[in-house]
Amino acid sequence: MQHTLAVGTESYALELKGIEKSFFGVKALKGASFACRPGEVHTLIGENGAGKSTLMRVIAGIWKPDAGSIIVKGSEVRIAGPRHSQDLGIAMVYQDTRLVPDLDVAQNIWLGREPGGSITVDRKAMEEGSRSILDRLGVSLPLRRLVRDLDVAERQIVEIARALTGNPSVLILDEPTSALDASEVERLFSIVSELKRQGTAVIFISHRLPEVFAISDRITVLKDGEVVGTVDRDAVDHEKLVAMMVGRDLALAFPPRAQSMGAQRLKVEALSSPSLFSDVSFTVSAGEIVGFGGIQGNGQADVVRALFGLAGASGSVTLDGSPALFKSPARAIKAGFLYIPGDRHREGVFMPHSIRENLSVPHLTTWAGLGRIPAAREGQETRDAMSRFAIKAQSGEQIVRTLSGGNQQKVVLGRWTIGDPKVYVFEDPTRGVDVATKLEIYRRIRALADAGAAVILVASDLLELIGLSDRILVFSKGRIVDEVAGAEATEERIVGSAVEAGQAHAGQQPPEPRIAASASSNAASAARFGSGLLSRYMGPLLLLVLIALLGLATTRYSDFFLTSRNLSNIASQVAPLALVALGQYSVIVLGGIDLSVGPLISLVTAMASFLAAAEGGAGIIEATGAALAAGIATGLVNAFMIVRLKIPDLVATLATYSVVFGLALIVRPSPGGLVSDDFLDFFETSLGPVPLAALVIVVLYAVFEYLLLRGRLGQRLYAVGSSTEASLAVGIRASRIRTAAYVFCGVCAALAGLIVTARIGSGDPQAGSNFTLASVTAVVVGGVSVFGGRGTAIGVLFGAVAVGVMQNALNLMQVSAYYQYIWTGGLTLLAVAGYSLRLSNKRNRS
Repeated sequence: MQHTLAVGTESYALELKGIEKSFFGVKALKGASFACRPGEVHTLIGENGAGKSTLMRVIAGIWKPDAGSIIVKGSEVRIAGPRHSQDLGIAMVYQDTRLVPDLDVAQNIWLGREPGGSITVDRKAMEEGSRSILDRLGVSLPLRRLVRDLDVAERQIVEIARALTGNPSVLILDEPTSALDASEVERLFSIVSELKRQGTAVIFISHRLPEVFAISDRITVLKDGEVVGTVDRDAVDHEKLVAMMVGRDLALAFPPRAQSMGAQRLKVEALSSPSLFSDVSFTVSAGEIVGFGGIQGNGQADVVRALFGLAGASGSVTLDGSPALFKSPARAIKAGFLYIPGDRHREGVFMPHSIRENLSVPHLTTWAGLGRIPAAREGQETRDAMSRFAIKAQSGEQIVRTLSGGNQQKVVLGRWTIGDPKVYVFEDPTRGVDVATKLEIYRRIRALADAGAAVILVASDLLELIGLSDRILVFSKGRIVDEVAGAEATEERIVGSAVEAGQAHAGQQPPEPRIAASASSNAASAARFGSGLLSRYMGPLLLLVLIALLGLATTRYSDFFLTSRNLSNIASQVAPLALVALGQYSVIVLGGIDLSVGPLISLVTAMASFLAAAEGGAGIIEATGAALAAGIATGLVNAFMIVRLKIPDLVATLATYSVVFGLALIVRPSPGGLVSDDFLDFFETSLGPVPLAALVIVVLYAVFEYLLLRGRLGQRLYAVGSSTEASLAVGIRASRIRTAAYVFCGVCAALAGLIVTARIGSGDPQAGSNFTLASVTAVVVGGVSVFGGRGTAIGVLFGAVAVGVMQNALNLMQVSAYYQYIWTGGLTLLAVAGYSLRLSNKRNRS
């Protein structure tokens, strides 16, 4: 059925003609054409896998079309990448927000477009520009708050604000309301209306038909990669629009509510968890669907997560009369209590694995016999689940990452509807899925209840909550404040109960909105500047205290520790370690690691023992040139394997570790070969008792730390390390950043090798054997996350000093070198454990 709309001759802000795109031989877009006008909201709808997100990613420069033309403001263009698309006036806000969690609000808004010079960032201009954009949107956010600490609605605002930094003529919103509650959707729509008034063309993608009719001027329907038609909003109704999407008439109705219920299955009494919820009591019977309603973030999700064993709680919980206050999800699943989370990316699917593996993973213990997985049953269950939820994929072996968002959600639902549990908890089960699949999911949930399961539904979509639930419990401030039968529930009753209870709980003061339309948070943002710096440098300060305590303890054992001679020796010992640790930091902050630094140091000492044997400056130049060449070559080889060949960094650098170590043994099979006195004098020059090399390295660290804090270097390293996808979305070339980091690490190791050569005065193929472990230890002890995106250079410097002081202290205590390996490994383990505990505490507090 083809629906068309004659369009006028006015110019379009964006026009697509005959766009085609294929993946692995499967056509995702088949000659799709689309156009949007300035100052209109043009909604794009269709079933999951229809090609909506693919078409938008072509416009955004993420993917290049196989055929077709793109016309921007009357001129045909070939979009080279995300940054080119942004320069053309096109901005996209993604369904799964492309933000960097370890950067603050202002840094995320201006990521890729930071004001300032070629090296440094103008923080003042960045914050003024952020406030200006947020004022334009009618909202205010704390600019120095880390994005990881924002809620979903606030992240959406940051995404939109970032999109507006380039003053786009076209703004794409890919399912922006999928995780928002009613009040947050209203706020978003007011922002969209203001952008429309300002002349921006807004492309809106949604599966929620009431929102489509509320916001749209025109609607285009996609099906199987082809445009079915474009219609004016007022020229179509819900039923006709659904028929265009699915190719047939489809009744928009919820399944009938339960006529009768069975025995009580789940009973919860006085369930409480500090700062999350308190004194929560309710029951759910077999065959009943109980909805948790209220304003999002008032304890509904916290309660079900606690019931599933994901958060600690006190109180009484029974399942079919047996105690069921689970301490872990494994125990809950074993007892027949299942939780289907709303955040599919973090908790729902294993992105790198296939559909089959995602569907079967929680059932393997019951399916497998004698450790063998029955392939026939696994395959059949996979086919059944894919058919049951109409998962669009080539086969069950397709990687989940390559699926559309809606199909990923279907995989989550398919996994947990295998088997016969007693209690199901669904959190936003239809997030990101199309209308036809929503109706099928509604029928499946009702069928599970009719089969005797007790069902709890947590939904941000109030219409869905009301249409599915037999009873609704309204939450406010972590308490149940109202109960209403599903047949009698209205949006006004649910929201009104939640708001009134919240006001009463706050002493009749209106609840403070999370997204305020005032300047108060800007003042708070300025006040956080000092606390933000304190938070950044708290770890290094504590490490400095630890170093001082270690020094004092060693002084009690040996008076020699604080002598100028010994302190100079510590500085000489720490200098090469600190240098190679700085290179290691640049790699680890990106989420990688370089195991080849130790053998590279050994290779440099071996080469220098030949090239720097002769007196005069020529030997120094030749040795330094050869060392730098070796460092650059090693870094480039590592980068090529990791960035281009996609070999895991651990495997790639382990390979270069072996190769470079072999080269060191070939060049110098055993220790020997004296370097010249000129070489020794050059690299061991001192200013009084302090080695010049140590002073230069301290200055290098200070410059590096400044660039991390106020330079583009820090923005790029933290962004790529924290979220590669977010970096790519704003045009940052992550591959170049990673390549530069491995080359820099190689250069640092090579220069450290020259300093080591001067210390030992000869070549030694084992000279760098300790540096791989020691450099990683220094970085980790310095507070850098091994997962990337966090850490300071100053912390790494103090980490290197801590390792050096510890080794010196152990030597003075005459501890065997063999035991020193144990101490170094133990220090690394303690640092990682401490970081994990701090991260866990932060998550619990949030």
